[in-house]
Parts: sequence; structure tokens; C-alpha cells
Amino acid sequence: MKGLGTLMLKQVIAIGSLVALAACGGAESDSGNRAPFAPTVSPDDLSVLVGDDWQGELTYLDYGDNETETALPVNLLVGQNDRTFELHFTFPDEPQANGRAEITISEDGRQLNDETLVRRLEDGSALMLVTHQACDDNGVNGDCEFTYMIAHDAFSITKMVTPEGSDAAYRRNHYLFTRS
Repeated sequence: MKGLGTLMLKQVIAIGSLVALAACGGAESDSGNRAPFAPTVSPDDLSVLVGDDWQGELTYLDYGDNETETALPVNLLVGQNDRTFELHFTFPDEPQANGRAEITISEDGRQLNDETLVRRLEDGSALMLVTHQACDDNGVNGDCEFTYMIAHDAFSITKMVTPEGSDAAYRRNHYLFTRS
């Protein structure tokens, strides 16, 4: 895990310009906007993730008190079946938490699962996708924003939640993976 910190730093440097671009704006759409300039994603964009050599960390906000952040080491294996990417999570310190998730790209490329793609930014070999979805987080309705940072040697997923009736968002969880 010692080398993981260096790799994470490289990821931050590699995708820093994407974050700066995101702050400046970009093409956005909402679920009702089917304009031709709406951002899209294809299976080719995510195919760089396929493999079993991802190591990283999950940081999440405790559901009990909504204040304490917990970090756990996690390994990731990614497989692809056409437009669906299977993510297999292995938690070395918490094997009971091992699990699987899927990311399915819609036929028109404007959705990941039930999340609407609202922003796509590329910088060299790094890609940032931002999606939105109405959600229920810990019994509270709200809006969830997911940010996917994708590169050959770095991958992260961040979930931000804005509770209904609030302007303040909080980070529910953040997966950060690297590979050499």
C-alpha cells in the first residue's frame, strides 16, 4: 500500500486539469434535454478499466452519524460484457463487504445505469464523466451526482448527495483505484 500514495498523487496530477475544466463549465443536459450536443459515452471509453490489477481505497461517510469518514482498502476486478461493465470489489480487511456492481451504458450513450450523463471532459488520456440521478440516501430524498474519473492507471467514483430542500451537498463515498 505504500506505493499507492504515490500512484494516487499521480492520478491527482493527471486529472487536475479536468477538474479545472469542469469548474469553468461544459456541455450539460438534464434528463429532459435530448439536444444533439448532449454528452455521450461509449463502451470504448470504459474498456480501459477491464482487468484485475486495481488496488485502492473506499472512503465513506458513516450512515450512523453522517459525520465520521471511514477508509477501507479495496481491490477491484473489472469485466466487460458488451455495454455492461462488471465491477467486483474485494475488501481484504472486511471480506463480508465483498460485492459486485454493474455499469451499463444506454444504447444512446446518455446514461450509465439510471444516471443521466450531464458532463464529459477529456484531457489527454484521462476522461471525466459526471452523472445525476434522483436518489434516496439513508432515508432522505435528494439528488445524487456521480463523478467517474477514468484513465489507464487510475479510476475513481465519487458520490455526492444533495438532500431535497438543501443547497449543501456532501460526499457519501469515494472509491479511488490505481494500477501500475
